[in-house]
Amino acid sequence: MRTDGRLWVNELLLDRQIFDVDGEPVGKVDDLEFTVPDDGGPPVLTAFISDTAALGPRIGGRLGAWWLAIGRRFQARADRDPYRVPTALVEDVDRTEVRLTVPRYRLSRWR
Repeated sequence: MRTDGRLWVNELLLDRQIFDVDGEPVGKVDDLEFTVPDDGGPPVLTAFISDTAALGPRIGGRLGAWWLAIGRRFQARADRDPYRVPTALVEDVDRTEVRLTVPRYRLSRWR
């Protein structure tokens, strides 16, 4: 959705299913990572974030904090940061999904 030249990424990117190059599901887009260039230009989308650890802060408030705490208790892995998919690995984005250029096992956090 565009209004006055602005792009509403929450409607276009969040909650989209992420698929690897073989069509296998990887996760859903729970948050976005933006980086501000050194020249002070507009922020650039650098990664898709996927995991319950990313969803808690997006919900916000007490419910978001509860979601994050419960999610961390049930995670088996020691590293509790959300999964990060760099945009360099993205082949295509449409209204329903994000397609990657690599298989799931090549993503460092999904091994």
